Amino acid sequence: MKKITALSVLLFATLMIISCSKERNQDDYSGEDYELIQAELTLPNVINNYELELGEHFLPHGKTYPKLNIVSLAETRANNNRATLGRVLFYDKTLSLDRNVSCGTCHDPSRAFSDEGQFSEGVGEVITKRNTLALATTLSFKISYNPIDPSLSGSKFSWDDSASSLPQQVKNAFRNENEMNIDEEEIMNRIGEHPFYSVLFKKAFGDDKVDSERISQAITSFVDAISSVHSKFDEGLEHSAQFSVEYDFFNFTEAENKGKQLFNSNCASCHTDKHNFTVKTSGNNGLEMEYADKGVGGRLNKTELFGVFKIPFLRNIELTGPYMHDGRFESLEDVVAHYSDNIAAHDNLSEELKNTDGTPRRLNLDQKDKDALVAYLKTLTDETIASDTRFTDPFKR
Repeated sequence: MKKITALSVLLFATLMIISCSKERNQDDYSGEDYELIQAELTLPNVINNYELELGEHFLPHGKTYPKLNIVSLAETRANNNRATLGRVLFYDKTLSLDRNVSCGTCHDPSRAFSDEGQFSEGVGEVITKRNTLALATTLSFKISYNPIDPSLSGSKFSWDDSASSLPQQVKNAFRNENEMNIDEEEIMNRIGEHPFYSVLFKKAFGDDKVDSERISQAITSFVDAISSVHSKFDEGLEHSAQFSVEYDFFNFTEAENKGKQLFNSNCASCHTDKHNFTVKTSGNNGLEMEYADKGVGGRLNKTELFGVFKIPFLRNIELTGPYMHDGRFESLEDVVAHYSDNIAAHDNLSEELKNTDGTPRRLNLDQKDKDALVAYLKTLTDETIASDTRFTDPFKR
């Protein structure tokens, strides 16, 4: 009986090894395919894992949202291959009218996938009309349900809420005359110039058919995978009792804990205290009395929405300046000074920024508290973003 058991165990172990080997081989490129890839790209022979890794501290009440994580092996493999294709498409400069601009041109990993300039430079050195939104907050793209107010579910993907989904935003970026300014037919032609795309599309979708839906789906898979949860804040939250932000974090300085208290009392009503979604998707924060850029109101031609813009996530905020839709603030100190002293009494000012009598609710912070709030915001920085090779430019240039 013992011999039978031992033999069974040995046979089972052998089958598992063979099975695992096959699983791995399915994620490898053939020699010929890899040769095509290596001609222009520096991709690993084994597909990178792009599955999100979220600690319980990040999720509301420590519970997993439906469909937040990819769970089955088949789904994981498909996503990994699509994200790999998406990474290449994201950095391919030939997919712009003048062959000089890619998504990665304006979304730099070293700056948490934002741009260092007030505005970005698109094709033909044309300047964009708004500051580039950071992408290293993409966990917001994965979470489609807002537990505080379900009516606010579904974060938008542009300053004026013009794209209701990430795939739509991808398509808009290709079409926009200030960004990549290229039509679908020409994108297909440019992709056809690179033999490696046939390999990547087959891996991602089972055949090498190229269309706009597959392109946007692949780039979405890549961007969705950009997770930013390895900050000092996350470490503190993970070790706090019941994942609570109410008490001081063990790894924070006195100033950082003070800043956390100030933030949770005054800013979390829009941005939340755990930085895992926004309570509001858009609002007016009293930048001025007359907006040159009308935001959501300008797009919809509604005066009650003039000066209303997307409320961005604050993860990696230290890396993503300048700030606001028009990049008017160079530093976090400037941002804090605005909310402390300079909120304008605009007709559409968000209720969270009003006193009971309707006047602007300025924080009126002293310098020590301003410094504390800035110190806290810097704890949201994830230093791993810039060094994660899964998200870097794969092209040999």
